[in-house]
Amino acid sequence: MSRFVPAALAAFVLAAALPAAAQELTIGMQGEPGTLDPQFNLLGTNTSALRNIYDTLLSRDSSLQLRPSLAESWKAIDETTWEFRLREGVRFHDGSPLTAEDVRFTIARVPNVQGNPNSYATYIQGIREVQVVDARTVRFLTEGPVPLLPVNLSNIFIISSAKGLRSTSEFNNGSAAIGTGPYRLASWQPGQPLVLERNGGYFDPPPAWSRVSFRPIPSDGARVGALLSGDVDFINAVPLQDVARLEKSEGARRFRVFSGPSAYVYMLFPELGKEPLAGMRDAQGQPLARNPWKDARVREAMSLAINRQAIVERLMEGRARVANQAVPEGYFGHSTRIAPARFDAERARTLLREAGYPNGFQTTLSCPNDRFVNDSKICEAAAQQLQRVGIRVELNALPRATFFPARARREWPLHAAGWGSLTGESSYFLTSQIHTPDRAQGLGAINYSGIGDPAIDTLIQRARRTLDEAERRALLEEAMEKTIAQNLLVPILTFESVWAGRADRVTFTPRGDEETLAIEVRPAR
Repeated sequence: MSRFVPAALAAFVLAAALPAAAQELTIGMQGEPGTLDPQFNLLGTNTSALRNIYDTLLSRDSSLQLRPSLAESWKAIDETTWEFRLREGVRFHDGSPLTAEDVRFTIARVPNVQGNPNSYATYIQGIREVQVVDARTVRFLTEGPVPLLPVNLSNIFIISSAKGLRSTSEFNNGSAAIGTGPYRLASWQPGQPLVLERNGGYFDPPPAWSRVSFRPIPSDGARVGALLSGDVDFINAVPLQDVARLEKSEGARRFRVFSGPSAYVYMLFPELGKEPLAGMRDAQGQPLARNPWKDARVREAMSLAINRQAIVERLMEGRARVANQAVPEGYFGHSTRIAPARFDAERARTLLREAGYPNGFQTTLSCPNDRFVNDSKICEAAAQQLQRVGIRVELNALPRATFFPARARREWPLHAAGWGSLTGESSYFLTSQIHTPDRAQGLGAINYSGIGDPAIDTLIQRARRTLDEAERRALLEEAMEKTIAQNLLVPILTFESVWAGRADRVTFTPRGDEETLAIEVRPAR
């Protein structure tokens, strides 16, 4: 198999006229990065911020389709060798030139970042060796076919090898936060704005803004208020209750709403790998000796108890879609053979009786309360619906800074979270969250619910080594079908992403990955 993708075919074309005068842009963000280390803690809030500073070999457009970035072309030489040709003349923010050695250095650091709660290693799985052919040519030798290598590398930020290995703390204090991206770091501290300055030598279309400030405003009301008062020019994660007034006639003259389908699916994850489970009790409040989630009937009852359509219509005001699997419709690996999600409370109660829980049982349900629009409210609605069939829930809604480390420690019997397959296909989700953890192969790296099914593992492993797209699609679909048939997780809804900005200042094309990139927030014309 061989593929050559010339840069001209995927160039990101913008209108030639950009404002001559220097402009500043202030963006109000629901979340903030927790790190400036581009290889530490794989979370959407981190990657969204980091893409303003760092580049990847390949990038993705608003529809998550690949396009050239630091690499101008790429091809598969044979089944175990990919070759990438770097763009000429690219320099890091400190003036050092980008070379193939920087790519090799970057890949070598990824699996060795100390104390990493969510490793980027899932994106380099299968790479056996990185060869520097010349200053602008790098080859990846793989352990068997790795069809997703180009897609995976669109998530690996390239760092400079000029100053050697640097620690996460050095990235966070700014001394090592040197990329090739459209903006360079001006200042950042946790809880304070991330301030960036234009990289005048950027290789792609020049950034329109001379200075950009990402202000963390976690409160929905305060974030919208900042836009209405003119304190910020643009915001992400617009609360659904505020969309209507921004779109009304008076608001529409001053503000614009930008919305589109998201890659993120909100799901329930039962703990399947532990027994007994702390936080689970019988109807009388006594600790359960057995883990109820290990019974397929109980998991099915949990799924049937969720009235997804009611949550979408009433809670999300129609700005979401009912989900029946872990990736949205149209994504590679989404199966059309999976039946629509059902709501049947009576059948759920029957299944609980058959499983030996005629009076139900008690569980805690943990979820973040500041990651997605209405995320804690979705969690609360799911808890109420579970209680109606006999699964009494103690809700534990936490800030993301507390939630994600605790999730990694697998402290809960049941948790809910949103997950986005930001590669535009399902293998990323399946390999990282569904496959049985296998550190040697980089599989199951963020499987925090104890899922382990040998049949599904086999399908995932076959898919990650199959170059034929039709065959690979079929394998991924089958793996998803088996996952959903057993209710190893319970999808609830797919989010819709909503941004808003001052009509006289900005325009924007919504992204499926929900990232807010300063270079894509363009001046209004």
